[in-house]
Amino acid sequence: MIVRIFKSGVSNGESPVKYLLGNIDHAGNERAVKPEVLEGNPKTTIDAINSIQRKYKYISGCISFRDSEKPTRSQLYEIIDDFKKTFCPGLTGENYNCLFVLHQEVNTEVHFVFANQELKSNRRFNIHPLGKQNIQFFESFVKVTNQKLGYAQVIPDPLKIAFTDFERKTPEGRKDKSNKRWIQQSIIKAIHNGDIKNRDDLCKHLDENLGVTVTRQGKNYLSVKLPGALKAKRLRGALYGEDADYQKLIAQSIASKQPQYLNPTEFKAEQTKLDSFIHAREQFNIKAYLTPRPMRRFAEQINPQLTTTTRTNPMAKTNHLTVMKRIILEALLTTRKKSAPPTPQRVMPDMKTTMSNVASIRDKALGITKIPATLDLDALKMTIAEVETSMHEAIGKMNKARNPIESARLKQRVIQLKIQLEKLYAEMRAIQIKFGLSISTPKPK
Repeated sequence: MIVRIFKSGVSNGESPVKYLLGNIDHAGNERAVKPEVLEGNPKTTIDAINSIQRKYKYISGCISFRDSEKPTRSQLYEIIDDFKKTFCPGLTGENYNCLFVLHQEVNTEVHFVFANQELKSNRRFNIHPLGKQNIQFFESFVKVTNQKLGYAQVIPDPLKIAFTDFERKTPEGRKDKSNKRWIQQSIIKAIHNGDIKNRDDLCKHLDENLGVTVTRQGKNYLSVKLPGALKAKRLRGALYGEDADYQKLIAQSIASKQPQYLNPTEFKAEQTKLDSFIHAREQFNIKAYLTPRPMRRFAEQINPQLTTTTRTNPMAKTNHLTVMKRIILEALLTTRKKSAPPTPQRVMPDMKTTMSNVASIRDKALGITKIPATLDLDALKMTIAEVETSMHEAIGKMNKARNPIESARLKQRVIQLKIQLEKLYAEMRAIQIKFGLSISTPKPK
């Protein structure tokens, strides 16, 4: 099994979905087996992609299996779930849109499309950002998944020819594809015969035996002009590099075709590496899409990896009622997002009742026995109690969690709740200072 990402993403939503569900494959041939939607809604994916105003609107690719690899239907669904949990950690189906379609011709392929936009914030969302670290992330997922399924590891063949989309998908390009394959096979045969020992020998072989003129020599490529051709073509790959060790490359190519598996120590190290990638991606997703902007500076105090810059005006006057309403609402939403059902021993007031009490503080300021600041503190204390309860529950679950990914998720939830508590305590201190109250302020736990 291997994961491939396609060079696409700038068209409208109809283009990738039409290819995934169409009866014609990339070579223009009719599919022997009709595509099948495994997960997602094609129309919803089209609408999600077409709503994006940026240049790059989606990421598409496929999870491809060898001819000898025959995953069951339940295994395919499990792989899809693992794929989403791995590359979209911390998020749910409410945050992103994706489509998975099964193709079964010669081998089994699960094609996917992800819209490049987080659905709630409308911010840019990309499961495959640029960078070497992201490539390692996908490679680690492939290694761990192959080992779990009992499949041999995918070992890159250094002599495998790399073709462009033009050469693979167009009638004109297929001629270039055939020529490249012919040139490489001739070179490999000459290396086996001992006729090519260095790059100069290779260029000489191309010129004298194949009639191919070398027009340019780059660090990792050769530009050549075929007999009768008007333009030069570029040959890329390890075989054409200036420091290529031909005998070593051939030995590696032969070894890549032999089944190889990870031993227990290698698998454990790869699993740890993958968990580290997932945790880093989860932290990024939580900060980018789930953390309200005004609270990111508190996230920086608790977790240095969640950093942001927030502009504030220290001289601006604060409306404590408005600020308090917002803080309580944010805290209650965070607390009740994944909280357990309330226990019979302690019944907390619901959000509607709490916010109703808060809204009436200023309206009844002249006809009540308590001063507004005291009422503000009462509402804050009720919210703090509920947030603390949820935090203690999350800490208990985190301490008992055996799965590293689940433990990391619960740890991040504890961090979120601590952020809410910091916000609530800060507002309580501000009210006490403003009204000169001598009520003791509890310390964050």
